[in-house]
Amino acid sequence: MKMIPYLRAGVLILLFIFPLFAIAEDNQVPRFSDYHVSSNYNGKRAEVMLSTSHERAFRTRLRKASKRSPNFAGEYVLTTWGCGTSCLDGAVVSLRTGRVVFLPGTICCWEGGGEKLIFRKNSRLIVAAGVINKDSEYGAHFYEFTGEEFRHLKTVVIPENRR
Repeated sequence: MKMIPYLRAGVLILLFIFPLFAIAEDNQVPRFSDYHVSSNYNGKRAEVMLSTSHERAFRTRLRKASKRSPNFAGEYVLTTWGCGTSCLDGAVVSLRTGRVVFLPGTICCWEGGGEKLIFRKNSRLIVAAGVINKDSEYGAHFYEFTGEEFRHLKTVVIPENRR
C-alpha cells in the first residue's frame, strides 16, 4: 500500500521525535506547530540572488529549486544535496525575494531510521538528525528559520548506548 507523502513523513517524525522525549532533559522539544506559518507564497518568483562565491558554486541546484513550489516556511524551497558519504548539505531559496540561506551546517552520520532533515511547508522549524559539521554532539538538532538565518533552539543528545 502506497502512503501519502505527508502521512509517511508524519509517521517518520513520530518515530523519530517521540523516543527523544525519554532522552530529553526537560522533556520539551520544539514542535512544528510552535513555528507555524499561516500562508504560502503564490506570487511572481524572484530570480535567485547569487551574490557570494558559495552561492555561485551551487547555482544550478539553487536555480532548479527556485522552479519548484514552496516546501518550507511558506515562501521557501528547501533543497539538499550530498556532500560525501552519509553527508547532506543544502539551502533555502525565497521565492519572493530570490535570497539564499544555507543550512546551519552539513548534516552527517545519522544511524537511526527516518530522514536526516525533517521540515514542513507550513513551519519555520527544521530538525537535523546526526552530527552538524562533524563536530557537534550526535542527536536531534532543532533550528528556527528566521528568514535571515537558522537559529539553534535545542539539541537533544542521543547517548551512544541508545543508538
